[in-house]
Amino acid sequence: MKRKVQKLGSSTFGVSIPVEWARAHDIDKSDQVILQESKNGESLLLIPERSPNDEEETLINADLLENEALERALISQYVLGRQIVRIEGSEPLKLSHHDGVLAAERRLMGLGAIEQRDQVVTVRCSVAPDDFDIPTLLDRLHRTEASMRDDAVTALIDGDTSTARVVSKRYPQVEKLYFLFLRLLFTTYQNPRLSQDVGLEADLPIIGFRSIAADILSMADAACEIATIAQEQEGTPDAATTERIETLRETIDEAADIAIKSVKDRDYEGIERANDAFDRVDDEVASMNEYLAAERPEPLLALQRSVVLLERSARAAENSISVATDLTFRDPSVVDG
Repeated sequence: MKRKVQKLGSSTFGVSIPVEWARAHDIDKSDQVILQESKNGESLLLIPERSPNDEEETLINADLLENEALERALISQYVLGRQIVRIEGSEPLKLSHHDGVLAAERRLMGLGAIEQRDQVVTVRCSVAPDDFDIPTLLDRLHRTEASMRDDAVTALIDGDTSTARVVSKRYPQVEKLYFLFLRLLFTTYQNPRLSQDVGLEADLPIIGFRSIAADILSMADAACEIATIAQEQEGTPDAATTERIETLRETIDEAADIAIKSVKDRDYEGIERANDAFDRVDDEVASMNEYLAAERPEPLLALQRSVVLLERSARAAENSISVATDLTFRDPSVVDG
């Protein structure tokens, strides 16, 4: 879509906007809009000053969905940034409908019912975009997963089934943070003027941050699998094997920390440090596998499966480096310098 620039005065240029877009956003003559300049200064983003659909209701047809399907639909609407969702049927709602709503409420932060009648349940999300910022939420998500991984490995080493069970019970906490993180990202994508409220530049690509969050959730899955192994194994590793496992865990912890930091700092030196850290992880994984093959310490199968899961976690964490690289090279000073 092209528009001709017109000179309106000695120091002002003007450009028309499509009437369809203006109508869609309820913009009329004399209304104000916001212009945001991209970080590299090569583009301008036009944003309505107000967001007329903030409290618009989204309707879910309860005649078509119940149980897990209704739960998934509510999660989707939550992630898309909807404030109010109305579940309505042509007949009184069944227990399966209420179960689906309650299951979604348990998995989503800030979601709760505000209206309940025979044929209708209305839920509302009480979380405002400026209640959290994305960098802080990313840190919290990362720290929660890291502590789960550390506790799972400790449970494996000590044969501590109680700690292992606690790890599995913490997964819903990570999932809640994950869905909230996605909600903030998509809300910002739909309404870029909120970028500053959530701690992002307006033109940053959200797909990279979504990828990092998904990788952290995958790492939490791996921690739960290690915790399950710890509950099922018979016996504990000897001192020499324990020392090697702890070294591998510490190396992965350090690499994951550096990778997340490189995403926030966006400097080339940080990316190089992250790459070096994951080279050390590769060395430790190879060394651990060689040790297991040569010494065959017990419980061998549990140890082998756990090393595979730790390596999987490391690979997921390493994906953050590509996101950090993309963000870093969006800054012209890095490319030109």
